[in-house]
Amino acid sequence: MASPLQFLLTHGSGPLIFLVLVAGGLGLPFPEDIVQLAAGVLAHRGLMPLSAALALCFLGVLCGDTVLFLTSRRLGQALYTHPRTRRLFPPERRARIQGLYAKHGSRVVFVGRFMSVLRVPVFAMAAAEGMPLRRFLFWDGLALCLSSPLVVLLGYVGSASVDRVAKGVGQVEHFIALGGVAALLIILGVRHVRERQRDQAPA
Repeated sequence: MASPLQFLLTHGSGPLIFLVLVAGGLGLPFPEDIVQLAAGVLAHRGLMPLSAALALCFLGVLCGDTVLFLTSRRLGQALYTHPRTRRLFPPERRARIQGLYAKHGSRVVFVGRFMSVLRVPVFAMAAAEGMPLRRFLFWDGLALCLSSPLVVLLGYVGSASVDRVAKGVGQVEHFIALGGVAALLIILGVRHVRERQRDQAPA
């Protein structure tokens, strides 16, 4: 039986890549990194422009995240007790995510983008706890600007040995996560400097 990666490389197209990424964002078992790798390989093989692969992957992941967010916001606090979603929030995981919210506030969405195990519950809890959609899209989109192009380009440049590249995605995720944390620290540092300058400016 063909792996998801091989299936996408054999039958993949722009619309299919987009739809699978949206479905993966909803928590269905379609690893988004594998899908984005496949998009990069398809672009290298000339089946779609690289620019189209980058745009489709960014928008597909963002759309999936948005649908997840809006669905979770509609459920509200029932998210934690609904038969189809409560399994995502065992007490220890919920406490861990609440700790992240207490430490990082809405920036936890940025952090969650790089934590594959916690990504769906982090985004869902953001909605259930009342985060504005605009703020969610800002932090999620900012993180995607780092992660999505890197994975697509990895598939593009590693097209000749895509199976080996796919096995190394887990290691690449660690580097992306470190880069994401570094970028967040820079953003916070710049914001802090601007706030200090504003406070020190003469009235």
